[in-house]
Amino acid sequence: MTSLTERGTSLLTAGRGRVAALIVLFLLALLQGASGDALFAVPRHALFDTYERLLPRVRKSAPVVIVAVDEPSLAAYGQWPWPRQRVAELIHRILAGHPAALGIDMIWPEYDASSPARWAAQQDGLTTTLHKALLELPDHDAQLAASIASGPVAIGIAGQRDDSPDHPGTLAPVHLIGGTPEGLPRFRSTLRSLPNLDLVASGHGLLSIDLDTDGMVRQVPTLSQLGGQLAAGLSVETLRLAVGSPWINVRLDGGRMRGIELGQLGIPTAPDGRIWVDFTAHDERRFVSAGDVLSGKLLPDTFDQRLVLLGVTGLGLIDHFTTPLGIMPGVEVHAQVMENVFDGRYAARPVWALSAEVTLTLGLGLLMIIGLPFLGLRWQGLAAAVLLAAPVTAGFAAWAVERWLIDVATPVITDSAVFVALLGGSLAEADRQRRLLRGALEQQKLAAAVMEGELAAAFRIQMGILPKPADLVPDPRFNLDAQLVPAKHVGGDLYDFFKIDEDHLFIAIGDVSGKGVPASLFMAVGKALCKSCALRDELDIGEIILRANAEISRDNTEMLFITLFAGVLDLRNGLLSFCNAGHDPPFLARPGEPPRQMQSVGGPPLCVMDDFPYTSEEYQLAPGEILCLVTDGVTEAMNAAGELMGHERVEAAFIGHPVDGDATTLARRLRGAVESFVAGAPASDDLTLLAVQWMGGATRPEPT
Repeated sequence: MTSLTERGTSLLTAGRGRVAALIVLFLLALLQGASGDALFAVPRHALFDTYERLLPRVRKSAPVVIVAVDEPSLAAYGQWPWPRQRVAELIHRILAGHPAALGIDMIWPEYDASSPARWAAQQDGLTTTLHKALLELPDHDAQLAASIASGPVAIGIAGQRDDSPDHPGTLAPVHLIGGTPEGLPRFRSTLRSLPNLDLVASGHGLLSIDLDTDGMVRQVPTLSQLGGQLAAGLSVETLRLAVGSPWINVRLDGGRMRGIELGQLGIPTAPDGRIWVDFTAHDERRFVSAGDVLSGKLLPDTFDQRLVLLGVTGLGLIDHFTTPLGIMPGVEVHAQVMENVFDGRYAARPVWALSAEVTLTLGLGLLMIIGLPFLGLRWQGLAAAVLLAAPVTAGFAAWAVERWLIDVATPVITDSAVFVALLGGSLAEADRQRRLLRGALEQQKLAAAVMEGELAAAFRIQMGILPKPADLVPDPRFNLDAQLVPAKHVGGDLYDFFKIDEDHLFIAIGDVSGKGVPASLFMAVGKALCKSCALRDELDIGEIILRANAEISRDNTEMLFITLFAGVLDLRNGLLSFCNAGHDPPFLARPGEPPRQMQSVGGPPLCVMDDFPYTSEEYQLAPGEILCLVTDGVTEAMNAAGELMGHERVEAAFIGHPVDGDATTLARRLRGAVESFVAGAPASDDLTLLAVQWMGGATRPEPT
């Protein structure tokens, strides 16, 4: 048992990569579980919207008819609002079709100013006879009240969160079973229709819908807290009237809603009382025109025993809601909720969803941490992609089969971060192991080199193959200096410079893995092959490095590699085309500005990945600007206390550089700063630097 435990612990913690990945995994899983549905709402909602768009609900039944005050209705009967007696006639005609219930997505908080008596009171100069005749005409609001009272009609009410005046009134009784609901939408006051309209209505449905933070409607509340009362949404209240239930039963578990019951009709809800709407796209077949109802064009059975909603859809009259499947009128959102209930098939986020998602995050992450390091580097990405694709497939399957909203986006994002941490840590560990191996190999090789004369000869040969700045034909467009100081007798650093043609200067600096004789030999081979590739009438530095990588890797039996920064400087305009193969970014010293490091995308060192597509990048040098290339023997130079030179000290050495100083001055200044910092301590690595200053391209040297 103890050995199994130790082996399991080793599988989870062996190597820097696994430790880093474990830290990332448990930190993100903790945030995922502690924040609930809040922290990762954006990717979660984006995923749920994708479910809806790719696998929308198929409209199998049509229990709801929407009577729309649409553009044709307004063209035929005049602008909105219509006189109340016309709305009364519209409601009367709908109820004459014997609907199961009528829900009205409207509020009439003010009296109809066009009602005869109210119109007469606002007119001057009316005769006594005409005034008396107007007073004897039916009141429009009374006509509307009579129509509302003649059938199962639920009228709209609105919740207000500000300090607007309250208009209290009756609501459908709510019977709580199992506690008191928590987390419901809350409103401070109510806006209702006129009392004579409000009192005669059979039901009162809340029209207010809270939008998500991105302004989209995904959920609709079944119940809301309205002052000290509970109010049902318009869709629920219309369904209550349709089934003839005198009240609403609410089932709770510790303050969390489980669902509501309207007679024998049960509707499951989220713990906060909301319903995830399983949308279909906007469908004109749900709608009939109010103008057609008023003109009697519809078939007699259009509304027979169906759920009817009355709303305004004319352009500019209401705010349309944005849903995962596009923009649609608010009354259509209520209709879609009622279709979900009628079909008995709901979109739902199960109560166990968050726990399952956190478990998925941990399980998938641990599987990656344990299993991926056993695979080769090139197979790890493919294996991770397969593992991450599995929960995505499962999430879509859960939606397609059960309409469950399972958030697989958060586990995928989290475990992607785990994979990055695992890969980065593994690379760092591999680099550390390579460095240790290089050090051990160097000790063995140096121990075998017993003849000091051979090492001295190797040093002379190595230094002899490196170009000298004095060998260049003078060119007023640039000046250049280069220095290499091996840590031992011979080293693995390299630099090179030469003119490809009259207007293009090739520069390079590199560092071979290892030191001593093997590194120096590999350095010589690498330098020669790089130069050979550069002199093949090719100015694309990315193509040059791609060829050099292929040539150097061909016979690399010792599995060495080279970090290399190479570039081609156009002496006419100062444009530097460069490629960074795993090397330290160069420093830039521009007159009058603080020094900085050049940023680049780059690629891996040479001989690490076959056929890696190295690409060319560009940087525009300013006249007088100096590009300084260094190896890690500069930035990682170590003093007797074990401190490193570091990038900040290197940049500090540039600060005192004279404005009119050239590349040679800067190179000597930087080397002096390194030697002053090291203060005689044994060199830990080769010190190499190459500085080139572009003076401007106005003058070319005369041909010899």
